[in-house]
Amino acid sequence: MNVRLVGIVAGCAAIVGLGSPSGASPAAPVPGAAGLLSRPGAQAGFAGFEGAGAVATMLRRQPAPVSPRTTPLLRRLRKGTISLGAQISYGFVRGSSELNDHFDTGLGYAFRFRYMLSSRAALGFSFENQRYNRRDGLPVSPTPFATDSQLVVTTVASEAVVFFHREREWTPYLLGGIGFASPNVRYDRKESRRVNEGPFLVAGAGVEKFVRPRFSLDFSLRGYGEVGNSELSMFSQISAGIHLYPGD
Repeated sequence: MNVRLVGIVAGCAAIVGLGSPSGASPAAPVPGAAGLLSRPGAQAGFAGFEGAGAVATMLRRQPAPVSPRTTPLLRRLRKGTISLGAQISYGFVRGSSELNDHFDTGLGYAFRFRYMLSSRAALGFSFENQRYNRRDGLPVSPTPFATDSQLVVTTVASEAVVFFHREREWTPYLLGGIGFASPNVRYDRKESRRVNEGPFLVAGAGVEKFVRPRFSLDFSLRGYGEVGNSELSMFSQISAGIHLYPGD
């Protein structure tokens, strides 16, 4: 208690001394102040005031806080990002059309482009060239298709793509869209014939595995339903490839 009282008296004395105008006579000593200052603990009170002043000086000398720099979003999460990819596919012919009666499976390739509408949705465009080989064991017949023929289906499609957990390395997605297919039967003697041309619907699912922030492995499974020449042709396709996200 005595130490606190001594500190208060010393502070008041300092304020009075600083506030006195120049040339003014020194203030009269406070009665009993000398005795208080001579008591044990007075030196500790003055040391406490000096320590507080040093702390205040250090606080005034510290630089102003700098707000942390905002981390930019990953390129694949930004609206307006344009990405491009390529895939190799293995397809199957199904359905009730005449194409299913003569052709079975085959390899193909596709180019895919996406425009990010938001961090989770994109508008996609696909250009595909899928080949199907003739079925084994077909009887030799010149009509309607020769046994040495091959079916080549060229498609163009617009797709809506919805992503899940886009910020993670493994990004699953669903897709659906509409397009136009041009099946073309090619013969060994370099002749061809276009059959069952018409619109189709596509639906599927896939997953991207990002090995770099702007480079991913892209795997997908798609199913197609095409109506042409009053016949329903169905195709399924397993694809694997890469996808790139160029930018700044």
